Amino acid sequence: MSVRAKARYILVTLLFYLAAYFSIQSFITVNEYNLSTDIDRIIPFVPQFVWVYHTIVPILLFTAIVLIQRKDVFLSMITAFVIASLIMSVFYVVFPSFYPREPIGDYSLSAGLVELTRMVDGPSNTFPSGHVTFSWLLVFFVGLSEQARKFKWAYALWAILIATSTLVLKQHFIIDVFSGILLASVCYFLAKNTVFERLRQAN
Repeated sequence: MSVRAKARYILVTLLFYLAAYFSIQSFITVNEYNLSTDIDRIIPFVPQFVWVYHTIVPILLFTAIVLIQRKDVFLSMITAFVIASLIMSVFYVVFPSFYPREPIGDYSLSAGLVELTRMVDGPSNTFPSGHVTFSWLLVFFVGLSEQARKFKWAYALWAILIATSTLVLKQHFIIDVFSGILLASVCYFLAKNTVFERLRQAN
């Protein structure tokens, strides 16, 4: 597939997800579920991880548009992203969870970016974590690409850092992280055994 064609697919998928996410944040204002555990409460707040947290979009775009070159892998990955977005949207509506926000109490550049992040991304809709879901989907689909497979270990390390960032920035709970990994696994399985297998057999 051409870079332009892949960019169009990614743009439509990303806009769909963002439109759904921010629409739900606007209309679902009742935060019914606090999923905090004792472990969540002892995890320290580390604002420096905000730089890791915001690598999700550039790495997603680079991987999908540049690194993954096979059409069957790319379209399967897009399918998995769409399925994951739909499932997360359902959870955000029927299971509105939230992370109570506390004052940051820091005046560093990292803390300022955390404040800006929180202004854009409210405390609602934590379960499951979109950051974790999408980062682990990349790990799984990189493994199907001949060009990218050799970097899978790096993607796995990055996905672990993304998951860690959601916890130490107090954006998500532990259950949000594990549910994100589980959702990524399910969506990968569905896309791989439908779209990927059909396109591979057609070729």
